[in-house]
Amino acid sequence: MRTGVVIGIVAAICVAAGAPTASAQLVDRSHDRGTLTIPDDQVCGIDVTTTVTFVDNELERIAQSGFPLFQGTGRGVVTWTNPVNGKSISLSFAGLSFKDLTAIDNGDGTITVTTQTTGVPEILTTPDGAIVNMDVGRIVTATVIDYNGTPTNVDDDINLSQTLLSQSGPHPDLDSDFTLFCENVTAALT
Repeated sequence: MRTGVVIGIVAAICVAAGAPTASAQLVDRSHDRGTLTIPDDQVCGIDVTTTVTFVDNELERIAQSGFPLFQGTGRGVVTWTNPVNGKSISLSFAGLSFKDLTAIDNGDGTITVTTQTTGVPEILTTPDGAIVNMDVGRIVTATVIDYNGTPTNVDDDINLSQTLLSQSGPHPDLDSDFTLFCENVTAALT
């Protein structure tokens, strides 16, 4: 799991998978859908019940350089409900697509992966349908990864840094370094 572009919950649901470049060989393809409920969870320091419904499609390819490239698409809804007062807020993501564009060997045991994310990574809504926040558009990041000497085994990779290269479309939560998310969630659940 190389890209941490979207907030933790969404990233956990939509795992990045392989890039469809002509020079990359397909290694794995998957499709998953599901619903799960986590009764004793926390979001932004608040005890909640989390319900997740999602669809996730993934590809993994190996580039000619020997490094994996990932691509994924997905959509879903995450709803957090405060069991004490019954208040809730939902995060929807739709048409979410991310694709590793390049994986460049830095020659020092690390690679730099350039990834683009497009779609709607975050729409926060209240139960009455009011939109609290919406991030939408395209984001391109560069992530430096220590691949621990195992280029095709991403399980032991360590993300060292991530740099935002470009963004288009409104991304208020991203622009706030994701502090706006907890402000909105806390206000809705308390």
